[in-house]
Amino acid sequence: MKSKKATIAIALVFIFSMPALAVNFIIGAKAGYYGWEPYLKEIDASGFSEIDVGAGVLYGPVFSVLFTPDLSLSLAALTGVQSTHWKANYEPWEGQYLVGTYFFESRRTDVDTALSYRLMQNLKVFLGYKYQYIDSEMNYTEIRTNAAGEIDEIIISDGKAETMSHGPALGLGYSLPFGKGFFLAANLSGLYMTGEFKLKGNWTYKYGSGFNDYNEEPTDSKNIDIEQYGVNFEPAIGYSAGESGLIFTLGLRYQWLRTEFKDEFEPGETLGDANDYLYGVFVSVLYAF
Repeated sequence: MKSKKATIAIALVFIFSMPALAVNFIIGAKAGYYGWEPYLKEIDASGFSEIDVGAGVLYGPVFSVLFTPDLSLSLAALTGVQSTHWKANYEPWEGQYLVGTYFFESRRTDVDTALSYRLMQNLKVFLGYKYQYIDSEMNYTEIRTNAAGEIDEIIISDGKAETMSHGPALGLGYSLPFGKGFFLAANLSGLYMTGEFKLKGNWTYKYGSGFNDYNEEPTDSKNIDIEQYGVNFEPAIGYSAGESGLIFTLGLRYQWLRTEFKDEFEPGETLGDANDYLYGVFVSVLYAF
């Protein structure tokens, strides 16, 4: 798959608001724990509206090239798995009571590049390009009982959703040194991306006397063009050992994306728009030389 091959080639991190250093390269690693409120929650046609907030560790190595004290090129990637599990009891529906057990897991990869220029001592402007791929799977079992508590039906279902998008980013980076080697830094950027959303599901019904009867109903894949726009905000506090040596940072990240589905899900049926939120805390260890 082209999207997966593209992520293998790049695994690096943004550092465009670091204080100016008389070095040529910065390498290292970054890892964080992030919560995720997926866009799938707001798509009624997906059947995923009850999804809880997912969480997991995202991580990636680091690389940046400083051509001059004012001009630098950075590449970045975060990848990892975010998952959630929950149970739900539903109100009576068509004379049945529903109890569901759900499992949701997503493998996420974010790849960012940025060419940044220092406008003044503490302020940078950067032009970047972002690639994002999210591969999500949902599995659930629903038990439907009647008013007497007898099981009428058992439904086992699994669904898969993939989102691939990419596009430009434009933003500002600000840094403020304080004390001996310490600094504050923050990046704020606007994003615009286009791509594709794919949804596929499969349902297996168990019903009848002794639940010996089965009915499998695979669904066709749905491929829908999407547009996304949003913001990414990343404040951090750090420590630098000097013009060359180790750099440590501790920070927060917040990303909001609004997804617009451009095609119909079914004839006459659209998915509308949906919001996606990613937020968490991270640490990074870098080496400048």
